[in-house]
Order: sequence, then structure tokens, then C-alpha cells
Amino acid sequence: MKEAEPSEKEDIFRLLIQQFGIDTSRIENFRFFISPNGRIFILSCSEYPEIKDKYFMGCYFGRKERDGLRLSIEGSQMVGMHAKKGIVEVTREEFEKWMSGQDISRENIHGYVILKWGNLILGCGKGNGRYIKNWIPRDRRVSE
Repeated sequence: MKEAEPSEKEDIFRLLIQQFGIDTSRIENFRFFISPNGRIFILSCSEYPEIKDKYFMGCYFGRKERDGLRLSIEGSQMVGMHAKKGIVEVTREEFEKWMSGQDISRENIHGYVILKWGNLILGCGKGNGRYIKNWIPRDRRVSE
């Protein structure tokens, strides 16, 4: 795992602004690390200034895909509180489907979005114009 180069961090910030309209000054003091498989982790600088080469550190934030930034559940929660765009409000029925790992039918939603039910940030999905793809890991899904 390596610390993100300034250009990689700028690219992450550019995608956050473009996709979710967030003010990146809220996270500019965090350190970003990128694993060999492209996973992005975020860590508070002030808490652990001595960390250098650990395999796993910080909170899993997301992954840069070829078509945008796909946030983890925790990354969605960090960003979703301040997002000005890219938020999809869901109904209670859609909330229950999403939390059980099912995709949600939605027309005209394209790209990566953050799903929200009331004050709860549920995670990140990707719309293809017909539905929003669910990536909640099996072990984090609610089973009936």
C-alpha cells in the first residue's frame, strides 16, 4: 500500500466534486492510501503521523473505476452528509430491498450515486438508466 501521490489525491477530489458536489476542504487534511488492487483508504493525518508502510490502514473509502469514483458504505457516509448532487432518496420499500442486497428500479439515473433514506446514508450504487446496482457485501446485508 502506498500513500496517494498529489496528482492521485487531486484526481480523487476532482471526482468527488464532479459526482457529488462536495467541498473537499472538509477532507483535505486526510491522508489517502491506495492498495495494489486500487482500493482507496482514508486516514486522519493528525492521529497517526508516523504511519509509513502498513498493509491495511484507515477506513476503506472507495475505488476509482474507469468511469468514476465508487464509494464504500463508509465513504458514502462521509461524503453523503455534505453532497450537493448525486444523492438518490429512496422509499421505505426501496430501503428494505437495498439493505437486503437487491438492485433498485430507477429510470434516468446514470453513474455513481449515494442512496439515502431519511437521514440514513445507505451506500453507493451505479445507475444504468433502468436500475441502480447494489454492491453491499453479502456479510453486511440484512436477511429476513
